[in-house]
Amino acid sequence: MKRIAGLILVRGWLVLGASAFAAGQVDAQPADRFYAGKTLHFIVTYQPGGTYDLYSRLFALHASKHIPDHPPVVVEYMPGAGGMTGTVYLYEQAPRDGTVIGMAPRDLAVNQMLHPDAARYDARRFSWIGRIASYTGVMFVMSRTGVKTADDLRRIKVIAGSWGNTTDSYMTPVLLNAFAGTAFKVVTGYRGGPEVDLAIERGEADSRVASWTTLKTTRSEWLRDGKVVVPLQTGLERHPDLPQLPLIGDLATSEEGRRILEFMNSDSGIGWNVVAPPGVPAERLAALREAFSATMRDPEFSADAAKRQLEIVPGSGDEMQRVITRTLATPPDAIARLQAVIGAGK
Repeated sequence: MKRIAGLILVRGWLVLGASAFAAGQVDAQPADRFYAGKTLHFIVTYQPGGTYDLYSRLFALHASKHIPDHPPVVVEYMPGAGGMTGTVYLYEQAPRDGTVIGMAPRDLAVNQMLHPDAARYDARRFSWIGRIASYTGVMFVMSRTGVKTADDLRRIKVIAGSWGNTTDSYMTPVLLNAFAGTAFKVVTGYRGGPEVDLAIERGEADSRVASWTTLKTTRSEWLRDGKVVVPLQTGLERHPDLPQLPLIGDLATSEEGRRILEFMNSDSGIGWNVVAPPGVPAERLAALREAFSATMRDPEFSADAAKRQLEIVPGSGDEMQRVITRTLATPPDAIARLQAVIGAGK
């Protein structure tokens, strides 16, 4: 069920008010009784049609039977500002009683450091439930540009489509220009990956950053027909499908550049995740984590994921919490250098 952002926000405030009014009774309920008669709302922070949406709907379809009292799980969309709109909603406004969960952008900790004015949250305070799959990103380029390898990106000007300067769709090409000598021209203003894909089909853009999962599932015909090439992959480890493809850090022309490019991809371990607002009661968070783990082990869930060609590489909430903490421990001088480069790219 799709909701416009305004309606979700209004409903969020109404539910929050009701929760606050009945806090003494609600918080006293054990998790195995709390969800009786309730609906679990799953917030997707990006537009429908992308990988966040695919993983969110997959999880929502199978999670209910593993949650006490089996509440229906309703998927709702709150896109905007590169996932920031929905993330801030989850942090500031969503009810903290366990009735609202969602999928946060994998780079929320990086954005917390690079864009503190927009990122009005502390990623460490979210109630991390689990990771469905880790992230492998690629930069794909239309074959019509003449690009065949990563080296070609240094001499051929390529227009990259972006949906916000807080997203890797913007930061990846800008940082590659600065630290690898590429010649990307970044065009912003799109609302998400699917909209950039339409622009690519119209010839307005030539490339974008995407997950490898997205490219090979939703745009498999582009790969099959040779319409696109994939000159590089992001992340810190090569994907098994792409054993010979260079990592983004391999393209750096200096050690400083390599460190920064690798730092920007250090959050691949957050991947496609499930998270709740801060302050969810401990017994309810434990129930949601247990339900998440059971869903990951569910043979029907695994079969459905395979049918949809979605990889499953699960991780625990504690594991994601450690990744967030490690990312936020990055030295301030490295952050200042990144901010300078990204600011110059604008």
